[in-house]
Amino acid sequence: MKLDYRSIFVAPPGKLLVVTDLSQAESWVVAYLADERNMKYALHKSDIHCQTGGALYFQTGCDHHWVKETLSCTKCRVILTKDQRYLSKRRNHASSYGMGPDKAMRIINADSDKPPYISITLKESDEHHKNWHNFYNVKGWWAEVLGKDRIITTSYGRTRIFYDEWGDDLERKKIAFEPQSTVADHFSGMVHPLVRKKGGLIEIYRQLIKPYKDHKITNMSHDSCILELPKENARDIGLQAEELLRRPIIIKDEEFTIPTDGLIGDRWSEGEMEKLV
Repeated sequence: MKLDYRSIFVAPPGKLLVVTDLSQAESWVVAYLADERNMKYALHKSDIHCQTGGALYFQTGCDHHWVKETLSCTKCRVILTKDQRYLSKRRNHASSYGMGPDKAMRIINADSDKPPYISITLKESDEHHKNWHNFYNVKGWWAEVLGKDRIITTSYGRTRIFYDEWGDDLERKKIAFEPQSTVADHFSGMVHPLVRKKGGLIEIYRQLIKPYKDHKITNMSHDSCILELPKENARDIGLQAEELLRRPIIIKDEEFTIPTDGLIGDRWSEGEMEKLV
């Protein structure tokens, strides 16, 4: 029996853990960089991983409106399996950044010894790849990125010069750079030059952690953090933290706000925590 390693992290007596993150953050940035209509619809009105699942598995002509909790479309009533949504999520990350079906298959199968224990064939991966690109049009954005030679500057003003040898790996790095960099800067608290609104992890620390001896940030990653807080006000502080993460961003003259997800509980395990809201 394999256990979720995160379940070994337990709040001290009198404390609770609050996990807060930006929800599907890179997909939001990709959608606006590519000005991709179907991605924007899924992110604003539905669930993008379910929406992708509809494109991969149910080409019924329905434009789908998915309920994430039941994995069901409210319009045509089809239902995704958890495995199908998982593969759709993996496909979103792979195909957004130019990964081909062969490499996507190898990466998914390399993780097949871990939950949810799924592997796919090259034929399945190739079919998913074709269906994904028939549904989402990102190649115009790729062409724009690859036409920028070796220098890319994000909407946050961060510039990177790519020194790698020309080839597929360099192309994928260039495509992935702005979404990944933008999410990291947005989450950490960099101030967007067009929005000028403070927030992110810097403000969470400054406003909610530093003034209190019994408030802690115990973990952070690319787009999420774990707070250790007193039980009596953990939920309220967690909601304040989420509010500091939710701030506008502007990409290609369009403003949007990446939503947040929050969990609260004694143990850092998704099955043992409840929704913050």
